[in-house]
Amino acid sequence: MQVRGALSLEFTAEGYTHPSGTVGAGTVITWIDKAGYAVAASWAGTYVRASYVGNMQFENPVPVDTRAVVQARVVHTEGPYVHVQARLVMPSLPGADGGPMVCTECLLVYAAEESGYLVDAPAWVPETEAQRMRDEQANSAKVLRTTIEQGMNALPFPEEAGPNDELVKLCFIAGVGETTIGSTIRASAIMRWIDEAAAICAARWSGSENVVAAFAGGVRFLENIEVGNVVTVDALLVHTSPRAMHVALRVYAAQRHERTPKIVAHSLAVMVVPDDGRAQPVRQWEPESEWSASLEAAAVELVRLRSEAGATWTSSQQRGA
Repeated sequence: MQVRGALSLEFTAEGYTHPSGTVGAGTVITWIDKAGYAVAASWAGTYVRASYVGNMQFENPVPVDTRAVVQARVVHTEGPYVHVQARLVMPSLPGADGGPMVCTECLLVYAAEESGYLVDAPAWVPETEAQRMRDEQANSAKVLRTTIEQGMNALPFPEEAGPNDELVKLCFIAGVGETTIGSTIRASAIMRWIDEAAAICAARWSGSENVVAAFAGGVRFLENIEVGNVVTVDALLVHTSPRAMHVALRVYAAQRHERTPKIVAHSLAVMVVPDDGRAQPVRQWEPESEWSASLEAAAVELVRLRSEAGATWTSSQQRGA
């Protein structure tokens, strides 16, 4: 029976999107956004735009030609904002708990709009104990999310890379094929661009083509991108652990005649080089200035906060259906 405020969408990747033969993080994110958007728009009864996409820890890769199901459900509303919990499972593969294998799960926030203005969405009223628990968890997570967003806004990006820095800039025109209603670019397209930039940055630093996201998302959307905008995605290596690379990302957009672009989204990703299911050691990055040391410290703290937010949400889900 279909539950109001919940749905499932099925996907199958028929071609390689990653050198390892698995589905790339950008594709997985696209699938999750499609399900999240559908359930949020259905609940709101109007157009919605992505405001925030929470942390995605990629626990298991999705092999090509494997059936994947994205489950999405409304868990909280506040004014125009619809909070959606989503997860991607692979029904044909058994998980550790005996159920379907889980690839990733996250929280997404969409804002209801009409004619370019925010409008209140219908209120979500929990009816079960599990629904009340998820509603309370989503509401309390706002404080931590605000702290993370403030920290991301404060991260100083360099104008040019230093001799020991790994900075990648992608620049292109936003095309009509990536649009949603109102000639704005879909959130899933922006997240795919972010994943691609992070992967290139990590690949250049590690010297390996086989780079995947272990932790992605945490994307805050600040402004819309319109068709024809000049888009720039900056990916900067800000920290390395023995087996992972932390990449800070910012997305800018401007009309063709504008010289100063505005920041439209930001995120922080953790990339690894996998081999037989285990992340491989990576070359270590060392900050060479007071500026880069402070940037690294801030980025490490942001990853800690985001990991904390993800763990809190996961534990609440495990206690109730």
